[in-house]
Amino acid sequence: MTENFLRLSGVVTEKPTFKISPGGVEHCSFTIEHRSVQKEVELPRNAYCYMPIAISGTLATQLKNKLSKGMQLRVSGFITFQQSANKVGKLVLHAQYIEQI
Repeated sequence: MTENFLRLSGVVTEKPTFKISPGGVEHCSFTIEHRSVQKEVELPRNAYCYMPIAISGTLATQLKNKLSKGMQLRVSGFITFQQSANKVGKLVLHAQYIEQI
């Protein structure tokens, strides 16, 4: 299987953090909060989630001084599972495209 694409809009919930890897690649991470009403079985359903976002490389460098808490964004890319040292896992959206809305 090769399909893995997610597009989600939301509000940046915290100040984005920027780091540079030992290999010199810039990385950015933050979380967006998504709220919407979706239709399911012809009925309205409230949809709500927090989604961690990871940006790397050129895109992270381009957005370094442009992202801030409270911004409304549309983010698209692929999702992957990440596990912390204490074995807590989460899905993370690795952004390939970001636009302010």
